[in-house]
Amino acid sequence: MWEKLLELGQPMNMPWLILGDFNCVKSPIEKQLGVTPTCESNPVWSKLDRVLFNNEWLEAGLRCNAHFSPPGCLSDHSPGIVSILDPPVSHPKPFRFFNMWADHQDFMATVENGWNLNVDGTAQFCLCRKLKALKGHLKAFNNLHFSHISVRAKEADLALQDAQIQLESDPENAIIRDSVRELRKKAVFLAEADVSGLSVNGKGYGRN
Repeated sequence: MWEKLLELGQPMNMPWLILGDFNCVKSPIEKQLGVTPTCESNPVWSKLDRVLFNNEWLEAGLRCNAHFSPPGCLSDHSPGIVSILDPPVSHPKPFRFFNMWADHQDFMATVENGWNLNVDGTAQFCLCRKLKALKGHLKAFNNLHFSHISVRAKEADLALQDAQIQLESDPENAIIRDSVRELRKKAVFLAEADVSGLSVNGKGYGRN
């Protein structure tokens, strides 16, 4: 029976859920005091009543609860009730100012570009529009320069170490020496930015 269910369910690319008495256990452990038995019969307990859904159900973000009540006097099966739950409410993430932004060479230019928006209206309206525009610029700035900051910091440190090894083999090479200097600046900056970002995420504060 289980193979037939797979045969019927796999071609469907939409979420589905089925429940009922399948009159069949999946394994011997589900009989005689098995896992969550749902049927009593002289006095063998079996798990026969189920609620099944496919991967598309999960991928669609659908949520449900299944509750099996005691059989009672009219049946030897546990009645199953499925409750479809409301989707979780997602709230937009609050805007945060990260200390590491102010240390980047392009920070002030980003602020100026976001603030120099031409807006007509009252002073309060103009201020709100400018702040909203600035927030968008800073979010894009953060994604461009600081997304996956821990990975970037690690990669920069490894690049610095490789250059330092090259310099040890050729200490008079001015090009490698300059490269080490620039790579060190980048690695230090990203390492400090990584620590700053962890501090904000861990303690919930931004720049004072």
